[in-house]
Amino acid sequence: MPAALTGTMPALLQIDNGRMLSPVKHGDTIRMHSRVLEKRESSMPDRGAVTFLRQCVKHDGTVVQEMKITLMYKRRTKD
Repeated sequence: MPAALTGTMPALLQIDNGRMLSPVKHGDTIRMHSRVLEKRESSMPDRGAVTFLRQCVKHDGTVVQEMKITLMYKRRTKD
């Protein structure tokens, strides 16, 4: 993890609709696509929640895993 992000994600809040769609075999190359679906403030002024759609995709374009995940992040101050 890059040093700039260290300590910025204090909690995993939720994982929804985690689905394994296709097998991954030894030698396959996979990558992750992540798209922000929603972001919201929390009751704590220094934190907020971000919901992503994450997909793991094989080198041939096949989506092998998909999930909706919500993470808590530290927020920047409004200086």
